[in-house]
Amino acid sequence: MADGLFLPDGTFQPFSAADLSAELATRRNAGVFFGELDGWLSTLPDPDPVLRKRGDDAAILRELSADDQVTTAMLSRKNRVLNCPHFTLRAGAPDGERPTPEAEELYRRFMRDLERTNLRGIISGILDAPFYGFTPLELIWRLDGDWWHIVDIVARPFHWFRFDSGNNPVFVGEYGAFCADPRPLPPGKFVFVTHHAAYDNPYGLRLLSRCLWPVSFKRGGLSFYARFVERHGLPWVVGEAPAKAERLEKQAMARDLSRMVQDAVAVIPHGASVKLESAGQTQGAIHEDFLARQDRAISKVLMGQTLTVETDGTNSLAATEAHKSVADDLADADKAMVTDAWNEIAWLYAQVNAGPGVFAPLADYDEPDDLNVQADLGKKLREMGAKFTREYFTGRFGLKPEEFRLEDETAPPEGMTAGANFAAPAERKAVTAEKAQANLDAAIVNMLPAALRAGAAFVSQVEDAIRTAKSYEDLEEGLAALLSPLMAPDALESFLARALTAAAGFGAAAVQAEGEEDG
Repeated sequence: MADGLFLPDGTFQPFSAADLSAELATRRNAGVFFGELDGWLSTLPDPDPVLRKRGDDAAILRELSADDQVTTAMLSRKNRVLNCPHFTLRAGAPDGERPTPEAEELYRRFMRDLERTNLRGIISGILDAPFYGFTPLELIWRLDGDWWHIVDIVARPFHWFRFDSGNNPVFVGEYGAFCADPRPLPPGKFVFVTHHAAYDNPYGLRLLSRCLWPVSFKRGGLSFYARFVERHGLPWVVGEAPAKAERLEKQAMARDLSRMVQDAVAVIPHGASVKLESAGQTQGAIHEDFLARQDRAISKVLMGQTLTVETDGTNSLAATEAHKSVADDLADADKAMVTDAWNEIAWLYAQVNAGPGVFAPLADYDEPDDLNVQADLGKKLREMGAKFTREYFTGRFGLKPEEFRLEDETAPPEGMTAGANFAAPAERKAVTAEKAQANLDAAIVNMLPAALRAGAAFVSQVEDAIRTAKSYEDLEEGLAALLSPLMAPDALESFLARALTAAAGFGAAAVQAEGEEDG
C-alpha cells in the first residue's frame, strides 16, 4: 500500500518519504538569508524587542544589576534553588531497572571528577540563564590514559556568543557585533542553558531586558526626586516688608533672610515680619509612588510577583500565599533547568568515555513528600470509610512498626516483639471467637507427632487444656504437663514455641473480627 493519509472526507492523500523528511519552514525558504554572508553578517541579529527598540546591545544588561531592586530580586530567585539541599546525581538506568556495572563505574568516575569542582558556583551560573536569555558552560577536559576527565565547568559571559542561521552557537568575543570571523564551537566543549529559546529566537527570553525601562524611569525619577528634595526639603523663609518700605530696604531685607538660612540670624526693619513655609507633602508622595511603581514592575518581571521581595504591611495572608505559590512555581522551573543542564553534561561525559551503550548519570531534585499533604489525604480517605494497614504508615510516613498501633489492633502479647503482627490477612473472612478457638485446637493438634495424634483420648486432653487456659502461661504449663513425659526436651521446646505463636495469631484474629462486627 502506498504511503499516505485518509482525510476526514474519506479521500486518500498520498505523500512521499522525501516530503516528510525534508524541512520546509526554514529561513532560506522564508526569504531570510544569513548563511551565505561572511563575518558578523552571517550571525542572526538579536530579536529582543526591547533591545532593538532602544538600539542597545545585550551587554548593557550587565549594568542593570547595579540597581538595588534588580539585585534583590535576582538573588531571591536564585537562592530559592541554591539553598535547596535535595539535588542529587545517581547512576543511570531505564525506569524500574537497576544500573548496569558499567553505568555504576561511569557514575563513580563522574562523581570523582566533580569532587574538586564548585557545584554551587556552577548551578549559580546556570541560574543566570533566565536573566540573560542563555548561559554558556564551557567544559574543561583532561585526558588521562584512555579516560577523559572533567577538570572544571565554567560559565562564560553570554555576550561573547551569537547564533548562526542554523541556530548553532558561535564564539564572537567581546566585540561581537564587529567580529569578522565567528568561530564555530567544537563538539563536546560547551553546554548552552537557554531560557524559553525558540527557532526564531535562539537567544532566549531575557528577563533583564524587560527591566530596562523601569530601571531607566527609576533612575530619572531618582535624579528629579533628589533635586526636588534639595530644593523643597528645607522650609522657605518668607518676609513681609512694611508697606512703605523702599526698594533698597526690601533688597537689604532679602539679603538678611538669605543669610538667615545659613546661620539662623537676621536683622529685619521695624514693622516687618518673617515666617517659615514648608512645601506640601503631596509632591513628595507622588514621587515615592512613582519609584515604588518601578520597583514593583522589576519584581514582577524577575520574580513573577512582589510580596516575596517586599511588602507594605497591608497585604492579606491569602495574597501572600498566592504570591508564594507563584515564586514556588518559578523555583520548580529553575530546578528543571538545572537538572536538564546537568543531564546534558553527564550525557557528554558518557559519550566521550563509554559510548552510546552505557546509560549516563542522571540528575534530579529528590524533593521529600509533603507529610501534611499526605496526612490530609489520609484523613479524607478515612472519612470516606477506608481502613489502612501498617504498610500504609510505614511506606507513606516512614514510621517504624513499633512506633504506632492501629485502632482495631490489640497490644502485642507479653514477651513477644512489639512490631510482630499475627493478625489474619485482610482478604481472609472474619471469624468469630468460637471458630478461632476451634481453629486453634486443630492447629495445635496438627503440630503433635503422628503417634500422639492417633490417641483420641490424648487429643481430647490437649483440647481441654487449650480451652481451660486463661493466659499464655496457663496454656504453656498445661501443654508441658501433658507432653513432657512423651517428648524429648528439645522437641517439646520447639513445639511449645510454635503453639504459643499460633495461639497469639488466632487470638489477635478473633479480637479483630469481634471489633469489625461491633463496628
